[in-house]
Amino acid sequence: MTEHVRRGREARLAQVMVEMLLILPVFLTIVFVIMEMGHMAFQMILLNHATYEVARIGAMTQCLPSGTVITGCDRLKPLMQRIIRSANVSCMVDQQGFLDSQAGIMNQDLIVTGTNPIKLVFPLSSILMSLPLLCPQGPGNGSCRISATVRMPIEQPLKY
Repeated sequence: MTEHVRRGREARLAQVMVEMLLILPVFLTIVFVIMEMGHMAFQMILLNHATYEVARIGAMTQCLPSGTVITGCDRLKPLMQRIIRSANVSCMVDQQGFLDSQAGIMNQDLIVTGTNPIKLVFPLSSILMSLPLLCPQGPGNGSCRISATVRMPIEQPLKY
């Protein structure tokens, strides 16, 4: 009888081990995907904020005192890279301005797009998260390119 009890106990331990080996990779993948999504959300929030700040500074400095709007945005790239070193920024001036009836001037918008390649951290989840469905901006081998776009009205000096 003791031999029978010992074999039953060993069989249950073996069954628990097999079940654990089957479930553990799935469970860890789910945990790592959740952690990876948190990491990507943090990077996206950081990029959104950095793009907003660069767009705000650009909108305030895009117009000369004479009222001429500068078209290039080369001066904004160092600002973006001071906030996020690996990020890049591009911008354009929306020429489809509208008349501000209160100020009597044509308003234009500055459209700033910040992009940043992020390295995904966890092993299996980085492969899953860099698939084209989840990372359409440029999937790759454990990395993803995220982007944020901000539209700001260009501040122009008032004419008295």
